[in-house]
Amino acid sequence: MNIVASADYPRAGCWRRWLANFIDAIIVNLPFQFLAAILFTATAGSIQMAGLFNSCAPARVIPEGLNPPPPHDSNFAVVCKSSTFSGPTSVTLTVAHIAQQAASTPAIVQRYMLDADGQPIHGTTVDWVTGLAFAAYIIGFVTKTGQTLGARLLSVRIVDAVEPSMFEIPLRKVVVRYLAMSIGCLPICVLLLFQKFGVGRDVGFVASADSIKWVWALLAVAIAWFVVLVVQIAMKRDPIYDALAGTAVLRD
Repeated sequence: MNIVASADYPRAGCWRRWLANFIDAIIVNLPFQFLAAILFTATAGSIQMAGLFNSCAPARVIPEGLNPPPPHDSNFAVVCKSSTFSGPTSVTLTVAHIAQQAASTPAIVQRYMLDADGQPIHGTTVDWVTGLAFAAYIIGFVTKTGQTLGARLLSVRIVDAVEPSMFEIPLRKVVVRYLAMSIGCLPICVLLLFQKFGVGRDVGFVASADSIKWVWALLAVAIAWFVVLVVQIAMKRDPIYDALAGTAVLRD
């Protein structure tokens, strides 16, 4: 139900919303990127975080002492490095056995963390810190003022559909809004998490032809969800997640 649907409350368009989110992502992510580069150097690679820039190349040599051992008869190995403006933030090695005979034969993949010298290390990935900080930033600003810093720059405001003149929004509505926003992506996220953690630490990620079909099918669901949201926003209507939460995004 569009309670705020009137000419007095024009909806914000796609580019305003996305550019505001992009600015917010930069505001939150950049300090952590610089900190990650410092920690990577200070701890010899024991603390790592995905960086802004990524590059991958075939591994010339597979280091000794990998634990757990790489897949039997491995025929694929690649080293990926992440960095930010101030230096490296992570180095990972992916070793795999990819069957060539039949499409139904699983590919067994194992990933390892490497230090600055390319040697295996039992380090810690802190990517979750950035995600947690971003969630706290969004929820905190939207709950108290209806605007993040990016939204303020783009003259966008999130409002309670029942009381659009109020700056504050109930925490319950804000949480429901952002949870509902990801409905279409949840199935594929659950599948990928199951493949990553549900098949056992000894074999790593297992990708068979059947699982790949499921990934493509659920990816299509996520894309369809995204298209529906884009169409609704382009038509200046409240997208599904705003309708469920009882919120609206207006041009300030």
